[in-house]
Amino acid sequence: HSEKDLSRAAEYRFVDTPEALRAHDYSEMNQVLFGFLDKLEARYKAAQA
Repeated sequence: HSEKDLSRAAEYRFVDTPEALRAHDYSEMNQVLFGFLDKLEARYKAAQA
């Protein structure tokens, strides 16, 4: 996004500040994402065999 868009982000209801985003604990979300990616990789490799 452009600098102009980023400077206007506070005007939007569901846009958090960079500080708020950095402070959030994403460990649970990352754990679920890694599980999904591992399953996706396993299915891809099984289909290639």
